[in-house]
Amino acid sequence: MSAMNQALLNAHVRYQLQRHGWLTAAGLLLLLAALAFQWLLVEPLHAGNEDLRNELSAQRRKQVQKPDTQEDSVKRQAAFYATLPDSSDTLRAVAVLNRAAKAGAFTLSNGEYRIARQGNGPLMRYQITVPLHTDYPHVRAWLVQVLNQLPNAALDEVSLKRDDAAAPMLDAKLRLTLFMRAP
Repeated sequence: MSAMNQALLNAHVRYQLQRHGWLTAAGLLLLLAALAFQWLLVEPLHAGNEDLRNELSAQRRKQVQKPDTQEDSVKRQAAFYATLPDSSDTLRAVAVLNRAAKAGAFTLSNGEYRIARQGNGPLMRYQITVPLHTDYPHVRAWLVQVLNQLPNAALDEVSLKRDDAAAPMLDAKLRLTLFMRAP
């Protein structure tokens, strides 16, 4: 810029300051400070945030990647089967059923016990059908206790029947399946 243009600009700025007053000067200074703040502080923060977002998405992609080998699947399946009890533990499971019934102040008079095995796989199912004659809270407590003590048990069917709506006792039929390792 030439010296003449600089002098004209300075004169114009002084004229505008005298014409509009000190509030205009303060407003211009605040505007310049806001622009400097944006340029010096906010823009680098935006760039840093973008870098963090990219790093986070890269970590998420790394965590979400699924194992693509069959070897991992075989290892997981073997680890699962290792957590199951042996087929010789069926008597222990029946004892758990009876202890839970005794704690509920009723007895298991009879039951249907059946072993099912599909093919030559390492999994065996022991299906137990138990009729109960008691009130609902005792049925529920018995079932909770059994399922907590036998983590390999699955509840297949619950059938509740009551002769009269006002009667506290009901006839319940419960079918459980115990999953075990085959011999």
